[in-house]
Amino acid sequence: MFGFKGIHHIAISVPSLEEAKAFYVDTLGFDIVDQARLPSTPEGDRVLALDKADSSVLMVQAGNLFLEIFEFHHPTPGTQHNRPVCDHGYTHLAFEVEDIYTAYAFLQQAGVQWHSPPIDAGENYMMTYGRDPFGNVIEIQQLGADLPYSLDQLRIPQVVGEQ
Repeated sequence: MFGFKGIHHIAISVPSLEEAKAFYVDTLGFDIVDQARLPSTPEGDRVLALDKADSSVLMVQAGNLFLEIFEFHHPTPGTQHNRPVCDHGYTHLAFEVEDIYTAYAFLQQAGVQWHSPPIDAGENYMMTYGRDPFGNVIEIQQLGADLPYSLDQLRIPQVVGEQ
């Protein structure tokens, strides 16, 4: 095995890093762990498969993982406000919450456009999807602690596969 330790972060692109900071840090309470300007370099362009990529990036700690937030200054990014969830690629970012109705109302006030009110998906699982202020699809879910995929059940080994 190659020493897989787990999922470190998810990255999203937004039109304004300051607006993203207001939402993800000020509203949701995530902690800033790093912030940088990433000017165009040949190495960066190769890694991103872009030409003259220029961005600013904010890395925040979001509970059990990091969220990397990019604002690309070049090239001009497209939006995904109308991207259907069924399109290939990453579909959404999910947050487990203690009280889904409180989270739903709080996030709605913060600019989240919900697809629907929370639903009871059965087996002690409540959930709904919406879009953050930048069009990225998010989910909030309230899970019973007994569900095998609840964060209450998460056990984090040092390296996956180690005994």
